[in-house]
Amino acid sequence: MDNPFLALIARLLKSGVDIEGIVHATEKGVPQGGVVSPLLSNVVLNKLDWFLHKQGRHDLESGYAWKAGRPNVRFVRYADDWCVFITRASKQYAGRLREHISELLAQQCGVELSLEKTRVTHVRDGFDFLGFHLQLGIGQNGKYVPKTKVPRNAISRGIARLNEAMRWQPTQQSGAARLVRGSAVVTGWANYYRIAHDFSRAANTLDFHAYWIGVKALCRRYDVSTAQCIRKYGQGDNLNVGGSYTLKRAQDITRSWKHESPKPYNPGTGCYLDDVDWEAEVRQYENRQRPGRMDFKAMTFFRDGHRCRQCGSLVTLETSETDHIKPVNCFASYDQATHLFNLQTLCLRCHKLKHGAKSSRRSGKPDAGKSCTSGLGLGPG
Repeated sequence: MDNPFLALIARLLKSGVDIEGIVHATEKGVPQGGVVSPLLSNVVLNKLDWFLHKQGRHDLESGYAWKAGRPNVRFVRYADDWCVFITRASKQYAGRLREHISELLAQQCGVELSLEKTRVTHVRDGFDFLGFHLQLGIGQNGKYVPKTKVPRNAISRGIARLNEAMRWQPTQQSGAARLVRGSAVVTGWANYYRIAHDFSRAANTLDFHAYWIGVKALCRRYDVSTAQCIRKYGQGDNLNVGGSYTLKRAQDITRSWKHESPKPYNPGTGCYLDDVDWEAEVRQYENRQRPGRMDFKAMTFFRDGHRCRQCGSLVTLETSETDHIKPVNCFASYDQATHLFNLQTLCLRCHKLKHGAKSSRRSGKPDAGKSCTSGLGLGPG
C-alpha cells in the first residue's frame, strides 16, 4: 500500500538490462541479477513456505512420526531455488506432493512450476543445490547419512577465477596486487564451501592450483624463471611479495558445520492498524530528522501499542491525546519537552482527569497532581 515503495519497485523492474554495453528493455519478469529478485521471490513464494511447513511435523510430533514410521517433510528455499526433503516416504508420495506444489504455485502465487528443472530423486543418487552436491555417505558411526560435498565444477570455477585475478591481468599490474586479488578469490570460495563435509580435500586442491597460478603470474610480471620466482617469492608452501602481501590459503579457513534442529516457521507478529494507508505514512516518520507536532503524536501512538498508558484501554487517534509526562515548564524550551521519552498516549478520560487535577491545584483545591520533579512515571505497562 506504500506508493513510493511500489514506484521504486516499478523502476527497478523497468530499468532494462545492459548486455555488452547495450541497454535492452525489460519486457517481462525480473532482470537476471537484479538486486530486487530475492525480495520479490520472498513475496511471491511466501504461501509456498507456509504450505510446505504445514506438511511437516515438528517438535514432539516429529518424534512420534519417527517412531511410527510416518513420513515427514522439511524444506529450504533461497530466493526462487528451493528443495523439499522427505523422509520415510515412497516416490509416489513425493510425486503427489510435487503436484500439490504445482497447483498451489499456479492458483495462489501466479507462477508456473518448471517441470524440466524440478525432479524427484533419492539422496543416494545425489543432486546439486546452491552450488553444493548432496549425496548419501557413511557417517562416523558407520551408518548412512546425507553429506554435503563440493562438486568438481566448483573447484574448476575457482581455478578459472584465480587465473582471471592473477594471471590474465595487464602486465604493469604489480605482483602484490595480483596476490591481493587472488587472496580475495580464495577467501570468498573457502567461506562459502567450508560447511561441506569434504572441504579439507577441496581446499587442498584449490590451494595447490592457487600456488602455481601465482607462480606463473609473478614469473610473467617480473620476467623470471620458475626457479628464480620460487627462491625469491616462495615462503614455505606459499607466496609472499614485499614481506606484507601473502597469498591466502583456503586450508587456513576453519571448517564449520553447525547442525541445529529446525525451528517452527513463525513470522513476525507486529501490531498493525486498521487503516493501512495511515500506517504506511507512520513508517516514514521514524527516520525523519525534524518531525513535526503531528508526527510525534503518530510515533507515540504507534510506540504505545494503541493503548492508554494510564488505564491500558485501546484507543484511536480520535479518542486519545498525546500528553507530556513532565510539564513543559520544567524544560528550557518546548522542543526539549516534546521528545518521545517525555510523551505518552492517554485516553480522553485519563487526559481530562490529569489536567483537571492541575486546574484544581491552580484554584487552590487539593489534588493528586504530580510535581515537576515527580512527573517521570510512565504509568502502568
